[in-house]
Amino acid sequence: MTRPRPHSDWILLEPEESVVAALSERCGVSHFVARLLANRGVTDTDAAARFLQPTLADLPDPWLMADAQVAAERIAKAVMAGERVCVYGDYDVDGVSAAALLHGFLCRVGAEPRVFLPDRFRDGYGLHPERLLELCDEGVELFVSVDCGSKAVDAIAGVRARGVDFIVVDHHLLGDVRPDTTALLNPRRPDCTYPDKGLSAVGVALVLVQGLRRALVAAGHCTRESAPGVGDLLQLAALGTIADMVPLRGVNRALAWHGLRRLGRSTRPGVQALAQRARLQGKVAADHVGFALGPRINAAGRVADARTAFDLLTTTDPAQAAALAERVELENGKRRRIQGEVVTAALAAAAEQPGREHAVVVAGEGWHSGVVGIVAARLKDRYHVPTFVLGVQDGVARGSGRSIPGYDLVDGLDTLSALQPRDPGGNATLFSRYGGHFFAAGVTLPAAHVDAFREALVAHVARALPPAERRRELLVDAALDVTELHLGLVDELHALEPFGKGNRKPLFVLQGAVLGEARRVGQEGAWLKARLVDPASDRPLWSRQGVGAFGSTELLGGAAAGREGPGLQQGDTVDAVCRLEANHFRGQTSLQATLVELAPAGTVPLSRRAAGA
Repeated sequence: MTRPRPHSDWILLEPEESVVAALSERCGVSHFVARLLANRGVTDTDAAARFLQPTLADLPDPWLMADAQVAAERIAKAVMAGERVCVYGDYDVDGVSAAALLHGFLCRVGAEPRVFLPDRFRDGYGLHPERLLELCDEGVELFVSVDCGSKAVDAIAGVRARGVDFIVVDHHLLGDVRPDTTALLNPRRPDCTYPDKGLSAVGVALVLVQGLRRALVAAGHCTRESAPGVGDLLQLAALGTIADMVPLRGVNRALAWHGLRRLGRSTRPGVQALAQRARLQGKVAADHVGFALGPRINAAGRVADARTAFDLLTTTDPAQAAALAERVELENGKRRRIQGEVVTAALAAAAEQPGREHAVVVAGEGWHSGVVGIVAARLKDRYHVPTFVLGVQDGVARGSGRSIPGYDLVDGLDTLSALQPRDPGGNATLFSRYGGHFFAAGVTLPAAHVDAFREALVAHVARALPPAERRRELLVDAALDVTELHLGLVDELHALEPFGKGNRKPLFVLQGAVLGEARRVGQEGAWLKARLVDPASDRPLWSRQGVGAFGSTELLGGAAAGREGPGLQQGDTVDAVCRLEANHFRGQTSLQATLVELAPAGTVPLSRRAAGA
């Protein structure tokens, strides 16, 4: 039997038993849930109570955000004076939901804000100087940018030269030079005292709305009782927060926790139509945002016009909502087709690239700029190295990068830029433009420089993150026996939702189970439908106690994974790392083990690590 070589180290987290017992007793949860809390570093009972049931009353004072009071009072002045306000957004879920949130609140307090969303293909990411000046010519007296602007020194300077005020609401990294703004709200500012630094743009926008509500009450525009609340806006905050993959802890967890509950019973026609298209009924989970709602909202800005998604989130007309949802659905189908074509081409290009054991940089003529980020994530997962996918058009390469733990993309791009030759004016010659986060970045450069970029990135990653430091780890929450599994465990897991970055889905290891069924299903047999059964019973294999399992056919190894040998087969004894989930089919609900990795029993060491170490 050929072992399908796992890609990860399996590490069983072991919390202190006294901590688990205290959490269980004082928080009124099972030992199982208490263990999961401790594994996530939630060991204080008060913190655990807030984690399990966050309250909006615990949200920090908005004035702790640097410039929040200045921004709120300036916008309040504009609202009461009837000034022309423009909300300048972005074309992804975070930017669109932040624009919708701010627009919605301003409308409720009597303003008539204009919303401008850039075109990915005409304007590109961020503040476009020409569009801003055009808007100034049309009479805009105050700009509020959301999800962009922290580094837009020149673009904002052009607006300020016209005597127009500019407020930035953002969460991206700041540059060495801060733009000349009326106010700049960004929790990453060194002088910002807001305790949660990991907010998405829509989270920062909600902080601004909290402050604006306070400023309007103080100015006498409304009373505390008559001022609109933020309750209905939380569903928009949840969309952007979850889709932008910020850590779901602290404020973000509170926004996602409350927002998801409102999404499930939303009265917004657009949200209802979107959920219907995604075949969601009732409760909405973080996965639904990440894999159903978010991609549909994103599709508008990726392949068409982000305005469609904005209008869908803000319309009050059910008929218009249905038509917009249909358009978004068509655009998402188009996005999927384009994405599939680029994935195939990018994988083929990466397979031929020298140095791909350190980094991958692939480029293709005409690759759609709206899907290169998704494709980069796919290649990053395949090779487990920093990856950039670039589309080339008119001699210019534009694209996105995704990284792995241990390698900061923006820091790496800064280093590469500093090492490259400069023109007589002192400008870097490798990149035209770049920016982003630790794990995700965008870059623009002449197509003629792609090979140089690839070579430089490969060399830098090889030095900065040696292969020995790139081992993937699967942090396992508990070792379970097949006979211990029951649907009630999934119900207990719900207490820890929403899952996402900073609150990963629990993983479990099942050791010494028998592969009681193993057959390929789905298109081209790419998926494995299996059953993991109790090896101790003397009953026939098909009738032993067990659990249904589902995963990629590649988990079997052998020919299914492009390796020599037969791989795993029915009847083999295996160890499996999996998630426990409920499978709903034809009105029936059953427990399902969603397989993450699979190996012949005893062939993968199960290391142990103290929780929190």
